[in-house]
Amino acid sequence: MKPDALKVLIYATWRDRLLVFDEPDFPQVALQVPGGTVETGEDIAAAALREFSEETGILPETPFAPLIVHDCRFSKDGTEFFHRRHCFHISLEGEQPASWLHREMTPFSGGSPILFRFFWLGFDDARTRLGYGMEHPLPLLG
Repeated sequence: MKPDALKVLIYATWRDRLLVFDEPDFPQVALQVPGGTVETGEDIAAAALREFSEETGILPETPFAPLIVHDCRFSKDGTEFFHRRHCFHISLEGEQPASWLHREMTPFSGGSPILFRFFWLGFDDARTRLGYGMEHPLPLLG
């Protein structure tokens, strides 16, 4: 079966914590890690950097490390999805804020900008709180 979409997910860590976000304007949306859709003809690694920067406002100085390619089926708002996810890891250095708000100005859906609230979560909490199958690559992070 062909995937509905080709995605990138970025597992950013800092001090043994994982970067996650929620959507304050849409409390029904589960916790996620930064990522998004690979555009037609776009390089996978370039898509990961673009999506991470668009969603978080952070432009990392070090490259992402590939983790795994993972096929995932999940349900969101009553609809079934099948995504091929290219997962990456980056370990962020220096001081990071405990939490911050950032608007993604160019959502894939083409709609209005989306407000994200970012914060750091311990791995045990992430395993139980991440949505949409995003917890599956966590064991690869240690």
